[in-house]
Amino acid sequence: MTELEIYNALRAGGMTAAGACGTMASMLAEGAMRGNNAQDGLADDDAYTAATNAGINNFVGDSIGYGLCQWTASSRKAKLLAYAKNIGVSIADEPMQVNFTLKEMREDFPTVWAMVSTSNDLLQCTQIVLNIYENPKVKNLGVRYQYAQGYYAKFAEADAVPFTAQATPRADLAVMLLQTVMAHDGYWEPTEIDGIKTPLFRTRVVEYAEDVAGC
Repeated sequence: MTELEIYNALRAGGMTAAGACGTMASMLAEGAMRGNNAQDGLADDDAYTAATNAGINNFVGDSIGYGLCQWTASSRKAKLLAYAKNIGVSIADEPMQVNFTLKEMREDFPTVWAMVSTSNDLLQCTQIVLNIYENPKVKNLGVRYQYAQGYYAKFAEADAVPFTAQATPRADLAVMLLQTVMAHDGYWEPTEIDGIKTPLFRTRVVEYAEDVAGC
């Protein structure tokens, strides 16, 4: 995935712009934005990935950090592996890992999720992902905050529909109804991406409106 695709996927999954950029900062610091990244010095990326996919290594219990977020703890690696197997993709599949990150934060790190899904404070989002979700031995907040600022300048400031935590239920309902109508008419694929504030959704809305206007 490109960095823009990861950003869009995190936003579509419910993160604020600050939350997405803070999360990506840790992905860059931890896994260098590579889904097949095995912890430096402990394993060869390609060989380790192949062995994991074939089920011939001790992926869950070897304490080797892996992937975008460098999952290391056995309990977390077990869930990551099960998630990949369940949807039938390689352990290195980046869309899978991004979706797993969203799922894991929601289910196992509710404090982190509460922050990255509501806060527009870039520093706070970067810090909570670092300290609680990643929790590495070296807490290099300064470096990660610089990464987060870079992503924010590159992606978030160009986000045409910025996240607003105070969106009214009526507005949310209206968008959900619009998505339903668009899906029925073939202009929206909920299984592809389910966010309401992504470039893809905005493009589809314009296409649908133009088609309706021509009827």
